[in-house]
Amino acid sequence: MENEKELGELWKLNERISDECEMIGWLCTVHSNKVYYQNNPTTTKKVQDQLDKASTLISLVYIWALMEEHGFTETNKWLNSYDKLELKAWKHIRHTGAHAPGSRAKIYYKEFNEFMSSDYQGESLLKKNCKYDANSIQLANSMNYYFFQFIQRLIMKAIGHCANCNLPKD
Repeated sequence: MENEKELGELWKLNERISDECEMIGWLCTVHSNKVYYQNNPTTTKKVQDQLDKASTLISLVYIWALMEEHGFTETNKWLNSYDKLELKAWKHIRHTGAHAPGSRAKIYYKEFNEFMSSDYQGESLLKKNCKYDANSIQLANSMNYYFFQFIQRLIMKAIGHCANCNLPKD
């Protein structure tokens, strides 16, 4: 009975993500190279950089909100330990961007560092497209969309494990 409820929530989340896929694609990409101040390239660059960071954060927070609405988090039992660690790294990024101006969030700080220094490359391309130090995290452009694609794959994996009542192997 519990699996049926979890499977139902996973399917609802998958439908919601699929239904909003195009909108999320626009949310993740529409703001790039839109800022323009005539005769002021310094201001154009400054504001564009600020907009890129803000729009990346906004889309990450939105995608996480959709996931959490359906109970899909980094603790989901249908995910293997590698996927959980990668999700914890992303949750750290979300909290750093949303709650810790000028520093990194405390939540999943250790897990983020563990993921970034591990031999496991991950599925979201985070390792290849993220610069970080003890006080900041900088994502390359389009990482929010890679995160979205990563989430889509994780949801499908979780649906498969839940539907077959088999926990993932690490």
